[in-house]
Amino acid sequence: MRVNLNWKNALMLICVVYTLLTITSSGYALLVGITTETHFHLLARFAVTAIGIGSILMFNLLPRWPLWSMFALHYAATMGIILLLVWGSGFFVELHPHAYRDIFLNFTPIYLLIAAGFLIKKNRK
Repeated sequence: MRVNLNWKNALMLICVVYTLLTITSSGYALLVGITTETHFHLLARFAVTAIGIGSILMFNLLPRWPLWSMFALHYAATMGIILLLVWGSGFFVELHPHAYRDIFLNFTPIYLLIAAGFLIKKNRK
C-alpha cells in the first residue's frame, strides 16, 4: 500500500487530530473535575500526534508485503518510538505510575481508527 500523503497534508492532519484530541481530552477533564493541565502534557500530546501522523509517511518506505503485516510493522515501530518518548520524558517530569499503559490505551484506538480510514479509502478505489 502506498500512501499519497505529502508533508503539507501531513502537517494539516497533525493539526486537525491534535486539536480534536485536545478538545476531547480537555472537555472530559473538565467534566470529571480536573481543571489543570501542564504545558508539558500539551507538548507531549503534540509530539505523540506528530509521531503518529508523521510516521504514515513511512508507509512508502515499507516493502510491498500483505497489508496486515505492513500495519503490524508500522504500529510496532511507531509505538516503540512513542514508548521511547515516554521513557525519555521520565528524565524531565515525574511519570504517572500507569504512564506506559495510558499511552498505549490512548494511542492504539486512534491508530486503529486512522488505519481503518486508510483501508476504507483503499477499498473504495
